Amino acid sequence: MSREYDYNKHTVLDPFRDGVKQYGDRVMLMKRTDKGWVDLSWNQVAAQVEALASYMIDIGLQKGDILSIYSQNRPEWVIADYATFSCGAVNASIYPTNSAPEAAYILDDTKSVICFCEGKFQVDNVLAQRNNLPALKKIIVFEDLDYKDEMVIKFTDAVKAGGMNLKKEEIAARSASIKPGDLMTLIYSSGTTGQPKGVMLSHSNLMFISTTFKRVEMLREGDLLLSLLPLSHSVERSMSYYGVVLAGGIIAYSRGTEFFPEDLSEIRPTIGVFVPRVFEKMYNGIFAKVATAPPGKQKIFARAVAVGKEAAPYFMANKKLPLGLSLKYKIFDKLVYANLKKTMGFERTRVFGSAGAPLLPEIHDFFWGLNMQIRKGYGLTETSPVLNVDGDPTIMPIKSDGWITPFPGAEVKIAEDGEILARGPGVMLGYLNKPEQTREMFTEDGWLKTGDIGLLDSQGYVKITDRKKDIIVTSGGKNVAPQVLENTFASHPFIEQIAVLGDGKKYIVALIVPNFETLKEWAAKEGLAELNNQQLVAHDKVIKKYEQVINELNQHFGRVEQVKKFKLMPEEFTEENGELTPTLKLKRKVITSKYQKDIDALYVE
Repeated sequence: MSREYDYNKHTVLDPFRDGVKQYGDRVMLMKRTDKGWVDLSWNQVAAQVEALASYMIDIGLQKGDILSIYSQNRPEWVIADYATFSCGAVNASIYPTNSAPEAAYILDDTKSVICFCEGKFQVDNVLAQRNNLPALKKIIVFEDLDYKDEMVIKFTDAVKAGGMNLKKEEIAARSASIKPGDLMTLIYSSGTTGQPKGVMLSHSNLMFISTTFKRVEMLREGDLLLSLLPLSHSVERSMSYYGVVLAGGIIAYSRGTEFFPEDLSEIRPTIGVFVPRVFEKMYNGIFAKVATAPPGKQKIFARAVAVGKEAAPYFMANKKLPLGLSLKYKIFDKLVYANLKKTMGFERTRVFGSAGAPLLPEIHDFFWGLNMQIRKGYGLTETSPVLNVDGDPTIMPIKSDGWITPFPGAEVKIAEDGEILARGPGVMLGYLNKPEQTREMFTEDGWLKTGDIGLLDSQGYVKITDRKKDIIVTSGGKNVAPQVLENTFASHPFIEQIAVLGDGKKYIVALIVPNFETLKEWAAKEGLAELNNQQLVAHDKVIKKYEQVINELNQHFGRVEQVKKFKLMPEEFTEENGELTPTLKLKRKVITSKYQKDIDALYVE
């Protein structure tokens, strides 16, 4: 059966339904339970989709109504998604960690009539706001929770009720009436600069991205993907979900960052798409472990890294290694590379994607040196999200130093002020209920303003240098790109997080969260083993150590860009505290406001 689709003629339901016919009882989705991994076949997913859609039609869901999904990644998310479209409806995604007011904002903005909730946290948040949500009729909870409230029904009960009264003809009629250009979903922006905006994406938007991504990345039938990025994020939705379904692959849902290393070792995926922070943590963890190894092993590792660095450009250009380098590489593959990949759970991995933020070239090249293909991507929610993505190196070589390969069908150009402009089949329909802000996002001749500053070469490779709104302008009128600094500094084993600041000031300062695991190992050798985090960041020896680290890292930058002063923070910046977006980007305004006294103290002469 052909699995090729035209984004102008098909909706996201088509590859799913064709997959059910083609793969039937083969595994489609996997989730981790206390008893281990549980498989769901294509047929099992399809049966639950039909039953759930029947239930929703039975309780009065109309074509064009909007539903919301407020949950972390799990098979029920996918079932709710396809059931929504089977009813001819539209859905909106809510990050599972969003607070009650944040969730209520989306439910009200979309006038959602049904909200799928993961568990107690999400249900309680929605119920707390129910008086402000007159459109909401029903809450369907994925977890096995009983609420003595007519508004709430368990997912299993909804599926059971729908299964007893299937609406096959109505589902077929509603599905057939969907046009590719129709509104399909609303994905809300992370809200780094204010209230999130509902990005309206069509079936053709998502089909263009997923079909092109599948082709460019050469996704294969039976590929096994470990899903970590939230399905509320456009990257996970289009590439790690619809793209894998198109290919006839299998999706295993990680239990989250806390269990990610364990899930990796159990699943041993062939593909995956993660944010750079995941790769940074892996990289820092490897080097921190090596730092505690015997000197002999450290020397072997250092030599292996050097050989890998030499080999990486050949892998990225799909060229054979020269004979001498090839022999050295084979030796270190047996001694280091193969064991390292096996330990991490990567021995079956063919390709990983990195999206959501720039990946530091040093980390990018390290993994390529292991012959692990990490392919960078660039885009935004408003472009569904891909504008540029590294593809098969046999077609176009992968470049280092932040340059990303063009994505077929998407167009980019650079405005006079350095902003990247974009157009193509992935560009959004607009922002829900915000016509003025939609107009502001486009130039007069129809190019989308990305808000990113970057470079474009003659072959179409793009390099992002910073966010337009994040650019720091010092009191001396000098422009400083904070993300470039932050990416470099965060790659150091002693640094977990860093916020670079200094807009309108004489010089650049930083709030630094140490990597406490690395710091405590160092501190123990310095006789400071008994100190807690609060005491460590205030200790003179620790501050002096970080002065050395900062001075070392500053050498990569010009005088104006260098961090002159810093403060060590005793706790991580977190999403729960409002300092990070759900995709782990810094909310610079929130951090500046929250730690204003600490920042001001860094400018006292």
